[in-house]
Amino acid sequence: MTLARNIAKITVLTLLCGFCSLALNAQLNFDYTQGRFLIKGQVIDAQQHTVIALANIKILNSGRGITCDNEGFFTMYVSKNDTLEFSSVGYITKKFRVAQFDTARYYTLTIELLHDFIKLKEVTIYPYRDLDDFKKAFVDAKDQNKVNIPGLAPPKYSHNIPKAKFSNPISYLYERLKHRSSANPDFKP
Repeated sequence: MTLARNIAKITVLTLLCGFCSLALNAQLNFDYTQGRFLIKGQVIDAQQHTVIALANIKILNSGRGITCDNEGFFTMYVSKNDTLEFSSVGYITKKFRVAQFDTARYYTLTIELLHDFIKLKEVTIYPYRDLDDFKKAFVDAKDQNKVNIPGLAPPKYSHNIPKAKFSNPISYLYERLKHRSSANPDFKP
């Protein structure tokens, strides 16, 4: 019986290896790469020479594309007439025709992207509809400390020094005597 079991195990193992080889053969079908070749490279920042993680690479007019890994590396199949578009958030998009790449550098491409920036005009923010309303409210105010800004609560502080709410003997005597003059001009000895 052990011989029959060993033969059954070998048969099952042989069939399993046969099915696996068929599955691998189906996965290694390179028919979709006919007329295409492999390129590899890295997308980096042009000014700082640091990697750009997760940059996007799109093959125009095909609807296909890939995303770089965390170190900016990419690998993809392209044909000679493809146009690639490299982009990332905060960077200017760059387009290349595959025919522009040197065939000796297909495995060591370095794509440099420049930072994109938008310069905004100067903005002055007023709590009023326009500058004229602000000027009118400012001029109409009798006291500068009483200018009310819509949406803001009036200040809860003042410039007056508060008097002490407690008294000690020295403060009491000082308050009582500070208004009296020390010398009486009408005094006659």
